[in-house]
Amino acid sequence: MKLAFAVAAMTIVLAPAQAIEPFGIATTPSQNTDLITIWHHLQTGLAEDDLVITRCRTDPNCGSSAGQRLIAIIDEARRYSGRKRIGHLNRAINGAIQSTRAIVPWLPPLAALDQPGDCKSYAIAKYLALGEAGIAASDRRLVLLRSVNRPTETHLVALVRDDQRWLILDNRTLTLVDSTAAHLYMPLYEFDANGVRDFRSLPLDELKVANTPLPGS
Repeated sequence: MKLAFAVAAMTIVLAPAQAIEPFGIATTPSQNTDLITIWHHLQTGLAEDDLVITRCRTDPNCGSSAGQRLIAIIDEARRYSGRKRIGHLNRAINGAIQSTRAIVPWLPPLAALDQPGDCKSYAIAKYLALGEAGIAASDRRLVLLRSVNRPTETHLVALVRDDQRWLILDNRTLTLVDSTAAHLYMPLYEFDANGVRDFRSLPLDELKVANTPLPGS
């Protein structure tokens, strides 16, 4: 009961108009070859980690402590539904990875759980966890963005669609925010099962930022 109350309290969602796409902004297929390559390799890692989790569910001696940890997080989250489930996953993964300010590569989820990480580590782990918790591939994204509060940095977050609203799962907060109300964010790119896409409303110079490494955040 206490945990359910805590999850509900942390799941504060600003709720303006519904949005078909994250942030209410249309996207177009990206031509950023660096990000396309990164995402291609990461999708392979995601598929491999999915197989590890499947094996660990049937074999406690599967040899992946990170897989067992993620299964425990997912199974706990499955005790809830809707935004409580999403809020639990956000909170649990935020607490499962030690933060570092060092530059960390784009790691598959289980590798991300096994070492200190930056924003990419949290977001990628959440992306897989959402799928394992029953969220369809069409209802989850990774989004590379800028924050108004930290305009010199790029930042990666996970997004999930719930009741036709795209909620942001950010390692910097336990609060779930509707993306169309998130005026402190400037989205740049999104990643999903269909590939990499650019947010159309941004000027060309903003669409070049991801060619540089992501800082720890």
